[in-house]
Amino acid sequence: MKTESARGGTRASWRPRKALRILSAVGPGDVVTAYRDWKSSVRTPSETSITFSSQEFEFFDRHDVAFWAISSFPLAACIFNGANRIENRPRATTRPVSGLMFHWIQFSYTLSLLISAVRFRATHAVIDSGTTQWFTLSLFRLFGIKVHPNFHNVYWPEGHAPQRRVGKAILRLDGLFFRHCVHTALGVSPTCGRQISEISGGATRFVDYRAQFVRGDFGALPRPVLTSPMRIMFAGRVEESKGVFDILSICEMLEVRRPGQFLFDICGTGAAFESLTQQIEARGLGGLVTLHGKLIRPDLLTVYGGSHLVIVPTRSTFCEGLPMVCAEAVIASRPVITSRLSNALEALRGAIVEAREDDPSDYAAKIEALADDPLAYGEFVRHTEAVSAQFTNPRGGLTHALELCLLGEADRSGLKVDE
Repeated sequence: MKTESARGGTRASWRPRKALRILSAVGPGDVVTAYRDWKSSVRTPSETSITFSSQEFEFFDRHDVAFWAISSFPLAACIFNGANRIENRPRATTRPVSGLMFHWIQFSYTLSLLISAVRFRATHAVIDSGTTQWFTLSLFRLFGIKVHPNFHNVYWPEGHAPQRRVGKAILRLDGLFFRHCVHTALGVSPTCGRQISEISGGATRFVDYRAQFVRGDFGALPRPVLTSPMRIMFAGRVEESKGVFDILSICEMLEVRRPGQFLFDICGTGAAFESLTQQIEARGLGGLVTLHGKLIRPDLLTVYGGSHLVIVPTRSTFCEGLPMVCAEAVIASRPVITSRLSNALEALRGAIVEAREDDPSDYAAKIEALADDPLAYGEFVRHTEAVSAQFTNPRGGLTHALELCLLGEADRSGLKVDE
């Protein structure tokens, strides 16, 4: 039997044996504003996806779960809604730190979360990757609080496990935490699951889920037809680790071989934006590379509509999970070129062109070969429809993953990809 919830969804008539009370550490975003938007059924124009925080709120609401959601957003704020709290709790400093100071700030943030969890009488804690160091969360076990790590990023770049002494030591400590203090973890890609299994020696159960989008947002986009010039799009944070400077090298190589036949659009902002702007001018690429900055949803979709291919040239210095742009691309019927470092090869099989990591020359060669093969390009476009379904089916999203993780019941058919 199901009954209607206040927000128009369905609420299960059954309840877990013990009432859930959840402390949720949701990362660096403004969770207070996100909650207000969710309560008002407002979607942020700058977001193309259904935010992860809103999917958590949906779980809490659907199952009448008391929660305290905390982010590390630098502008402190806290609101209450009945027994629930939503808080932006900044870290001790927003300045980059290293050495012992870095570890102390991580540990102090863990203590802050633990004190809140104990005060709240939390039964479970869902902690996003990047919140703190995993092994410090072992303290939660002393108070009977079950910890569920939520991986938005992999532990290490695929194929590049920690090699330095400190990194290996932390990995061993984290391994003890996952083996003895974690029953179930969640994550956005199969690679997350494999790494968790490796870290825990197979002791930690893993629940796989995907970012979710509204397919109707992409409905007006035309299916791409290969023409010249070929337009290649990047969307994401403008950082060196995201490969934005590699895009300039790729562009230069293609321009030497085939002048004017390849154009690049870069959408987003970040720490490297000014440097990238200067490099484009210094290298004479102003007519080939367009910097759009951060775009609101309708403008970003317009750029998608004019593109033939989406590039995700993440470097081996960054831990991706499964980039949002990969999901956006296939929903928009655009194939993706990337390396194994994006962790998208398995999820997007058939709609993805694989290039060697950290190798602009291989990216350039693969792009050139694709431009010469309209039949192959058409096959990549055709496969986008099948692989995109996992990103527009709520049964494959975070809400259902939390149901499986915390309640033990959920339909996981949303992750199936038709061949």
